[in-house]
Amino acid sequence: MKQFNLLTLVLLLLLSSSYSSGQPAIKAVPQTASSSKVNVYYFHFTRRCSTCMAVEKNARNAVEELYPNEAKSGLYSFISLNLDENDVKKIADKLGVGGQTLLIVCGDKKLDITSSGFLNAHNPDKMKQEIKSAVDKVLF
Repeated sequence: MKQFNLLTLVLLLLLSSSYSSGQPAIKAVPQTASSSKVNVYYFHFTRRCSTCMAVEKNARNAVEELYPNEAKSGLYSFISLNLDENDVKKIADKLGVGGQTLLIVCGDKKLDITSSGFLNAHNPDKMKQEIKSAVDKVLF
């Protein structure tokens, strides 16, 4: 178990240092009515480990459980994108994503919660807390 935790920590450190865009995670932009749509993006590659798949599953479930009405209406959405697909690279470039990333976007605001997402991949309740906190930050 200690090896798994150490391996997970090393992976997270590598991911956060390798794929940092050098820009602040949240951009301060005035909130407008047209930018109230919230997208939770999970960028991944074709080959994934169980932790990567747990991030997707638990983040998707968190959005659907925390915001059922908004998700149903399309106001909030969870979008899983494979970085190995050519058409996804345009979206990744636009959002400044270079690797596995869990990103909350609302209008011009974005918050990268990849590290906390991977740390809490196997803890659905903690994942919900992280998603809710991030959505609150990009909305207000």
